[in-house]
Amino acid sequence: MEMLIAFLFGFPGAFLSLLVSAVGIAKNKYWLVLICALLFLPFTYYLYGSPAFFSGFVFLLPLLQFGSALAVFKKKRTLAWLLLAPSIVMVLWILGVVLIYTYGGVV
Repeated sequence: MEMLIAFLFGFPGAFLSLLVSAVGIAKNKYWLVLICALLFLPFTYYLYGSPAFFSGFVFLLPLLQFGSALAVFKKKRTLAWLLLAPSIVMVLWILGVVLIYTYGGVV
């Protein structure tokens, strides 16, 4: 049970959400992007407690994914990718911070 909670709230859940969102955009399945936006909510709630992030920006990330689902529904794939980009950048930035912290700056 604890493993499921860690997977849902942690980095793996956010990474999986973005990966499946990318598949949803590529295959024009708006409902897949919509489900992934809901799966991204616990990760943003977790980030909301961090003092390093502006809380308004963190709560915009799932809204941007909902906008991406709407763009896929309206057949505007470029807009969908642009709306998904901030979430991808945030997850990659957190991955970079964790790797730098773990390996002491030497990669």
